[in-house]
Amino acid sequence: MTNGRASLRDEKRRAVRRKKFRRTTNPRDPLNRLVLVLVVFCLVGVGFVAVLVDLIIVRPDQYLDLGVSQRVRERALPAYRGSIVDRNGFVLASSTPSKQVTVDPAKIIDPAATAALLAPVLGIDTAELTERLTPVSGNDRYELLGRALPDDTAAAIEALKTDELTRDHLVAVFVSPEEDRIYPAELLARPVIGRVDPDEVGYYGIEDQYNAAMTGIPGSEVFEKGAFGSISVGDWSVNPAAAGYDVVLTIDHRIQFVAEQALLEHCEETGASGATAVISVPKTGEILAMVSVARSDAGECIIPIYNKTLLDTFEPGSVLKPITVAAAVDQLGYTADTMIDVPSRTRVGGQTFVDHPEHPGAPFPISWIMAQSSNVGTIMLSQQVGPGYLHDYQRRFGFGQLTGLGVRGEEAGIVRPPETWQGSEAATISFGQGITVTAAQLAAAYNVFANDGLYQNLSLVRSLRAPDGTEFPRSNDPAKPVLSSAAAAEMTRMLSGVVSDGTGQSAAIDGFKVAGKTGTAWKVFTDANGKTGYGETGNRRYVATFAGYVPADDPEISMVIVVDEPQGAFYASAVAAPVFSKVGHYALRILAVPPDGSIPPPDTKVRAAPATVEHLGEAETAAAVGGADPQPAASAEANAAVTEAEAQEAATNESAPSETAAQDDGSPPAAPTADASSSEAGRSGTASGTVVSDHRAEGDSVVAGLVANGSAESSDEGTP
Repeated sequence: MTNGRASLRDEKRRAVRRKKFRRTTNPRDPLNRLVLVLVVFCLVGVGFVAVLVDLIIVRPDQYLDLGVSQRVRERALPAYRGSIVDRNGFVLASSTPSKQVTVDPAKIIDPAATAALLAPVLGIDTAELTERLTPVSGNDRYELLGRALPDDTAAAIEALKTDELTRDHLVAVFVSPEEDRIYPAELLARPVIGRVDPDEVGYYGIEDQYNAAMTGIPGSEVFEKGAFGSISVGDWSVNPAAAGYDVVLTIDHRIQFVAEQALLEHCEETGASGATAVISVPKTGEILAMVSVARSDAGECIIPIYNKTLLDTFEPGSVLKPITVAAAVDQLGYTADTMIDVPSRTRVGGQTFVDHPEHPGAPFPISWIMAQSSNVGTIMLSQQVGPGYLHDYQRRFGFGQLTGLGVRGEEAGIVRPPETWQGSEAATISFGQGITVTAAQLAAAYNVFANDGLYQNLSLVRSLRAPDGTEFPRSNDPAKPVLSSAAAAEMTRMLSGVVSDGTGQSAAIDGFKVAGKTGTAWKVFTDANGKTGYGETGNRRYVATFAGYVPADDPEISMVIVVDEPQGAFYASAVAAPVFSKVGHYALRILAVPPDGSIPPPDTKVRAAPATVEHLGEAETAAAVGGADPQPAASAEANAAVTEAEAQEAATNESAPSETAAQDDGSPPAAPTADASSSEAGRSGTASGTVVSDHRAEGDSVVAGLVANGSAESSDEGTP
């Protein structure tokens, strides 16, 4: 009983305590509510303080960057590539604003629907476009659909992007600005100017060489953007793009055009595999025209993409004889009137060289050796100069080394030192066989004669022009003395005689005194049987060259014309010299050079196309083939008709040449085999033979074939 009462008392006490607690914690009590509110505010305040500390002290930069990224936008401003202009400001290459269309395949919802909308606009097959718009993987985020879009095409795509019915399918299609490279003169001087790739990066020619200078620096536009577009009162700034520098060439587009058209026509008319021309200003080395023509796989003569004047090498033949003569004039003090004993024949390295038709050994003036292109006379001069000095002068004239134009892939040619010469090469190298050159090297070399004996590097670029018009001239290297002034004057006197009285009469230009030299060289090639050499009678390939300058006494232009593998008539006097006359005539008119009063040789007819043997009458043909001693040719027809060389070859049944030659690409030819009739023994001069050359002709190839009876005959294959 006692325990029951105690339990009851305890229960009552607990009930009282519960009532007291409920009274003290009642939320309806104003005091309690105030305390609760204060606690909540304190907690919120602490949170705010923590956030403020984080924003202001702990990570302020991070939040600033986040804000900028959400409202500030940057738009790239393209920088236009610099233009390429000729010396007169004529635009040869420039850039114009254009647009391109790209797509993010990973964000295309329905590739087929998007392709159906874009295919008609872009002119792309729908199935092909659907495949391109279908992502290969999640990383497939970029596809270029078109560049250099016409304005109406770009506008049509923009219209589709804004149309309510189609825009959902084009949310990942973007039309963005770019630039398009255009060439107003189309193919004019293409090998020189070069081209750019789709990303506006030059990959050959001037576009490649001066790519860094012409490439501009892109700019940018920064603005603030809200939910409804640009914020008019927001920050805005522009960093303008800097356009690239313009490149001002030395080329004159008018002369370039005339020369290109003349060579294209001549290539077709002669059936040649190609042709080149270099026209320059002798005193400065500035190139006025640089022409390359090649025959395409389709059989048409075209302007190729590569610069043949710098990349193609060939054996020059007699056009190199003036270098040998100049060495004698400069080193030994000779003049054009100096008499030199020229025997009827001479033997070098086991080979006998004879001028054809043969002449009795007698003293002849050096001017006669030059005008009549005597191989024997040239050999006599080279022996007096000596191989060391001959090689030295060839190097002084720039052969065997780059021209300094800086064009990628330029060939230096082959000029071997005397200690490597074998057999009769001591003779043949003196008249342009066993050495390879480029047309540009020949141009620079002949400028020495026209520039008072000074060698001036060629140049293609006159200046770089900043976007503000400031010109930065490109300085050329100082001219280097090669010949004395007196020696250069004597060479001009002799080279003028070549045109007035010798093998170069068809290069004459009415009203002007012309100085120059012809050269017709056999070309090394590999025949259908795999034999490498100069070929055999009836299966020859030739390179015809004329190099000269005008007016001879005060030169304004120099010019080198090279015709590769002409068919039919192949002599330089008939194939190359007339082109010099035709192009030179127009170039002098374009440059407003007044005539000096000179007239061409009597009855000389300047023709753009060479004549062939078929143009001659029976009597003339018989005289030519029969070995008669005709008078100096007075026309292109007569120059083309002299075929004693081939007649002599047929009579002697000669074999392939035994002399060292070089391939057109500048590398030595493969060693000819016995089957090719060009053995190492013959090359070293151990076999006895006779080399017959035509002193009336150009003496341009070494025809040192060996026949069964131990004698060999050949010809310069020139013209009287």
